[in-house]
Amino acid sequence: MGDGGTDAAGSELMRYVPADARQAGIYPVSLANQPGCRAISDDDLCAWCPHLLYRPGELSLCRLSLTDDRWPSHCDEDGYAQSCPSLRLNRSPQLNE
Repeated sequence: MGDGGTDAAGSELMRYVPADARQAGIYPVSLANQPGCRAISDDDLCAWCPHLLYRPGELSLCRLSLTDDRWPSHCDEDGYAQSCPSLRLNRSPQLNE
């Protein structure tokens, strides 16, 4: 995922996720009744940000959502986040050698 390229269907993958990034941790509580939630795929840019309250296979919520339906991310026509002014990627800690 981190290096871009294409998937098996030939679709272009995100180039924004570096190889040392990790996905957001799974939020322990269901967000099904919370306003402003939306489904987030594991290949969505938001899935790599610590601002996301991530519930794979369920509805997730951005901690920085501005209103019930407005997240700070900019999405493509298919609804996948392609950029975000508030993005802060989860990065694997660097090992001291």
